[in-house]
Amino acid sequence: MSADEKFAKDYIEAWSVKDDETRKNLVSKLYADNATFYAREPNDDPVKCYQVAEIAANITQVNERLAQGAGLITQSAGFSVNRDTIKVAWKMNTPEGKTALRGMNILQRDETGRILRDYIFIG
Repeated sequence: MSADEKFAKDYIEAWSVKDDETRKNLVSKLYADNATFYAREPNDDPVKCYQVAEIAANITQVNERLAQGAGLITQSAGFSVNRDTIKVAWKMNTPEGKTALRGMNILQRDETGRILRDYIFIG
């Protein structure tokens, strides 16, 4: 497994894992301390989270609502890399295998390889 493939796998896992400690460790490993997360879901207000703690809280809230609450399972739909930026595509399936959500994240990494900016696109 390449380093970029491992990075994409860990990223998906950070949003999916139900264990709080594992999620916290993945988020701390993936995101730079000064990272920013941007989201704009259809029919919802824009979201902007600053720094690891705020991003981790957002990821936990989404995990509790969609993975733990609704039972959705996040799966990778592929990734691609261009210099310091990686696109991670994903889909969230019901336990029956129907796709409930799909989207992608554009992740700009800093010089250490950690996420500096995370832009989510749903739909």
